[in-house]
Amino acid sequence: MSRALLNELKARQIAFLEARLVSEAAARDFRERLPAGFAALLATPLGELIDAGAVARALDALAAEESLRRAVRPAAAAALAALVEAARAERRRAKELMPEGARDKLDRILEQPKIVPERLVREVLESAALDAVMRDVLYDTLKEFSEKVNPFFAEWGLPALLKRIAPFGLGGVGKAMGTLQGEFERRLEPEIRRFLQGFSRTAMRQVHDILVAKGDTPEFVGLRKHVATWVLEQEICALVGQLDAKSSALAEELGADIAAQVLRDRPVRARTSEAIAAFVAAHAREPLGEVLGRFGIAPALDALDVDALAAALWPLVRSACATAPVRAWLASVVEEFFDGLPDGLEPPA
Repeated sequence: MSRALLNELKARQIAFLEARLVSEAAARDFRERLPAGFAALLATPLGELIDAGAVARALDALAAEESLRRAVRPAAAAALAALVEAARAERRRAKELMPEGARDKLDRILEQPKIVPERLVREVLESAALDAVMRDVLYDTLKEFSEKVNPFFAEWGLPALLKRIAPFGLGGVGKAMGTLQGEFERRLEPEIRRFLQGFSRTAMRQVHDILVAKGDTPEFVGLRKHVATWVLEQEICALVGQLDAKSSALAEELGADIAAQVLRDRPVRARTSEAIAAFVAAHAREPLGEVLGRFGIAPALDALDVDALAAALWPLVRSACATAPVRAWLASVVEEFFDGLPDGLEPPA
């Protein structure tokens, strides 16, 4: 067999593979062999499927600033933007997206004791913002109380008694009472504010103590469920309706920042790599199916729509086979085989 003939066979073999791997026949083969391939994958030991060291190096590569800038951050921002956009268009109420029985589980979670961390309650109530709110509320309360209940100036108090005593008018006494009331109120206001400067925090601490002490009573459990019910009754689009374009852009940027920082953080990457390595080492000899079964995951292709799965996967496989790098690799394999054949090769007798 001459070298020219071998080269001709080599060229024909390459052309055949390139066409065959993206053909309709290949699509049918893929569909027919998908169940067996999936079963073979589940029977493969985990250690042959996952190289813990390679995963760690991949995480390090993703954590490189160039990867973060060009891949991780844009991907995180795009994913969050798509999620927000989908939420804006969703007119259904939140509860309509929950599966059957989910609300009962949510209620059982909300019934759990100490579900709201005490430290969180303290941080919120002792904040400067709520302290200012408490001062304003208490100030308005004391002012109104002074105006309506103070026996010296309230309509039902001393002025009413004086009118009984002098039904035809108080003369100078009424004017003096008005002056006295104005002076009293002028002096009272700074005293109230000075008093509230410290008392508002004391009141907030008392509110904190009450909330902690009664947080698991039926009334407060009912409050948690009421809030959850209100949220679930809202349309999804209404829940994100306050996010304008600027807020959405900031949220996307924040999501990208967090994703990048998680990958950038060396201790997080180290712990993740160590956990993956330990898990793979512990189950390296076990088939993938058994490993998944330990966590209650029992994938069964016969329970899936194989036609739909194959139809979804085949475009990816076909496109990969049609790329120049894959075609070049297939050609190199065929060339390696034919170029290794000696000149003048004769078929066996």
